[in-house]
Amino acid sequence: MSFPADPDLPSNDSDWFRPFVGYQYSYDDNLFRLPSASSYPQAEMLLLPGATEEDHIDMPFAGLDGHWIAGRQSVDYDLEIDDNRYQRNDYLNNTSGTGKAVWNWSVASLFSGTLGADYTRALAGFADTFFYERDEVNSTGYFGTGRYQIGPRWAVYGGLSDGHTTNSSPVLHYNNFDTQSGEVGVELASSLKNTIGVEYHFTHGHFPDPDATVNGVPYNPDYDENTAEFLAKYYVSERTQLSGDVGYLRRNYPDATVGAFSGEIWHAKFLWQATDKTSLLVTAGRDLAAYLYAQSDYFVQDGISLTPTWKQTDKLTWSAILSWYRQNYIGSIPIGSIPSTLLGPRHDNISAEQVSVSYTPYRFLLLDLIYHHELRSSNQALLGYNDDLVQAGVKFRF
Repeated sequence: MSFPADPDLPSNDSDWFRPFVGYQYSYDDNLFRLPSASSYPQAEMLLLPGATEEDHIDMPFAGLDGHWIAGRQSVDYDLEIDDNRYQRNDYLNNTSGTGKAVWNWSVASLFSGTLGADYTRALAGFADTFFYERDEVNSTGYFGTGRYQIGPRWAVYGGLSDGHTTNSSPVLHYNNFDTQSGEVGVELASSLKNTIGVEYHFTHGHFPDPDATVNGVPYNPDYDENTAEFLAKYYVSERTQLSGDVGYLRRNYPDATVGAFSGEIWHAKFLWQATDKTSLLVTAGRDLAAYLYAQSDYFVQDGISLTPTWKQTDKLTWSAILSWYRQNYIGSIPIGSIPSTLLGPRHDNISAEQVSVSYTPYRFLLLDLIYHHELRSSNQALLGYNDDLVQAGVKFRF
């Protein structure tokens, strides 16, 4: 659901439980993210008979969230179920949702951490799969973290996670994806709010059902990824905060060098609280990334986003997101249904603009309106698109 984080949740110092129901309407003028007829005249022929590029989607939803305390321990949990109904492309009708439970544990005053699980189910995107039928992506994750405070300034921490993503359509099972990852770090607090630290990350990616070959020989796309990073947070003032990290990432495939990557990555965040009612968040970075529904297709992404926010009143908030990203795809092995015409080097530019307004006339009622525009240009004619999306929703909290 597109609603922002609840601005009026109860304090975490006490137990609370809140069910909710709501409805969201969406209009998408390029649901399947097809290129324009001028750049690819045969684009509509890719769709099923009777399918249309634009559609209206109705989505009633219901859920709950809560917080439970037992001594020094606490548990946060939330659940949401969405019923997605397409007025024109009704073969895409589906039930999606999210769920998460986190145990926030603490032993004495020096040891703390989390233990939890989360689950998401959603319709896969259409931008890169060239599959225009219903495919639901199910993602399950389990995680645990721990932190040991060594005196007032030093701390060590770490975490482990195990994730599993599956595609419901047999045609896309080659994108089923498992990850096992871990991290360890050391942090030094130079003051009450300023910190520096170093981290090491390790990830093993596994594709249970690969569909890739090299010169007619089956190819295993499993990989290992190692990252070392330096991190810092600095409060310039009460209204200005800086944070970021810089590191080196190495990704290698045990079976081949195709798709391997080694290089610098970085992330930066600047938050400026200009007034009591206005703020500006700027994020930028360079990273190795992939779309959740197409994990086998990776790219190096450089970009920046700006998010200005204006809290006009306690009940009315305006915000916008302006972003630009450059995606350079790695020369990985062609798999699945990717057309042979797309096997050359691929470079995409994605720009997006979003404007939203949230209105809370009463504590139990939230109203939300969003307009989002996205433009992707690519050196592969079939992959560029232009899309406009409008969403309006209402949410009742009990």
